[in-house]
Amino acid sequence: MPKKEIEYVVLTKRRQRHNTHNAKEVKEENKSYASPATAEKELIMWSGRQKIRINKSNDRYCNKILFILLVMILLFFLLILLKRNAGHNGNSDIASSSFQNMINVRQQHDNNKFQNLKFVTVVLPSVVNPKGRTKRLDAITSTWGPMSRAIYITHPGTDSDYTLPPPPPPPSSSSFVNHDTPTTITHTTGGITFPQTMPIDATIATEEEGIPRLKYVISQIVKQYNPDFAFFANDHTFIIPQHLCSFLERHKFQPDQHLYAGHALRPKNQKGLQYAFNSGASGYFLSQKTMKFLMEHLNTDGGGGGGGRKWLQGNPGLVIAQCLKKSLGIDPIDTRDDRKRHVFHAFGLIRVVKKEMDEWYERKHEDLYEILGEDEMYRHELQKGTLCCSPDTVSFHYVEWAETLALWDILMYVMQNKKKRVVEGGDAMTMEELQQLMLEKWPTEKKDIGGYSHHLPPLFKKDIWEDLLRVVIAIAPNQEYEEVC
Repeated sequence: MPKKEIEYVVLTKRRQRHNTHNAKEVKEENKSYASPATAEKELIMWSGRQKIRINKSNDRYCNKILFILLVMILLFFLLILLKRNAGHNGNSDIASSSFQNMINVRQQHDNNKFQNLKFVTVVLPSVVNPKGRTKRLDAITSTWGPMSRAIYITHPGTDSDYTLPPPPPPPSSSSFVNHDTPTTITHTTGGITFPQTMPIDATIATEEEGIPRLKYVISQIVKQYNPDFAFFANDHTFIIPQHLCSFLERHKFQPDQHLYAGHALRPKNQKGLQYAFNSGASGYFLSQKTMKFLMEHLNTDGGGGGGGRKWLQGNPGLVIAQCLKKSLGIDPIDTRDDRKRHVFHAFGLIRVVKKEMDEWYERKHEDLYEILGEDEMYRHELQKGTLCCSPDTVSFHYVEWAETLALWDILMYVMQNKKKRVVEGGDAMTMEELQQLMLEKWPTEKKDIGGYSHHLPPLFKKDIWEDLLRVVIAIAPNQEYEEVC
């Protein structure tokens, strides 16, 4: 290497190192480069060290870059992971919020649809002829059940079990129904389609445990349907839906007031608590306020001194009466019309018209004046003929399936005739025509009308026939259900 180049390199190197070495070190270094050979040798060694430094520096630089890249990659994936988690949480929150909103909307809808539910009819299992219950409920489903907003209380796996038949296209309330094949005629009120069923599990109450069952049913009626009123009957009861509805409207009852209304009876030879009760056979109304009270206070072991006796479990209505009397001082009310004719009946139409009812039943009217007040005209006793039944009659009892179908068709036919006379000025149905219709429709076999009902009277019993025909015309509704309720 030429001398000038060696000197230039040495000088350059000195300048570079001047910043890192003190003056003494520089002087000593200058001495080491006294000869060109030494300088060249030193330059070669320096160049080698520089290469090593450069390589190391490059390695460090690459490592830094790799490290930064790795950190960025990790941060990138971490960010993605956080976003995914945030997204899942967000979606979960949205789903949860949407689900909760759906529940809230459904609950609001349910509350709205229940808000205008004036009444329902609770159909309990009758203790009479339990094996015939399916036929009776089929008949009720084909007639008064839908418009009375019937809820059938069932016990799965027993004679009190029931499955609603498939629904056909629903006819109008006044239409004659083909009763050969059981079908479900439905009626929708406030978004709820009736009839419905309410199965009772054996762990809640068996068929024989009438009081626990009734308390449970009352609580579920309030919780599931929340009606202003509920009418409690059984599957041997026949109901006229228009009059069931108009009874509440006529008396202006309020759901936030106590109500216990039906056909009042009073046990004989009472000791201690003096009370009356409403016949469970003819049915009775409870208001929403009264049902809520019974949900909390009805004693399921027999209440008011009953001690859980078997006959009280079979007659839970007595326990309701005792509970209301003892706790609130509430008695049944007199539900007869202004001419003292009964609205709720615990026997079938023909026996009621003839006033041929069981003696025990008649005796339970004798002392009612002490509970319901004085009745100077009839002393609360049952009446015969056309005085038996109010034109606003709501119910009869001991009505088997075939009689239910017949009575319904007859009443609807008479209703149509009444409407036709009003609208078109047509002729009234004659007594002979109505009698012939009843003879055609009414069941003739004892098994079809039940052991507690009577057949139609013989044709020569003209006085009974006249009373019967007049009562049928009187109790037939004047309007379609939709025009009343």
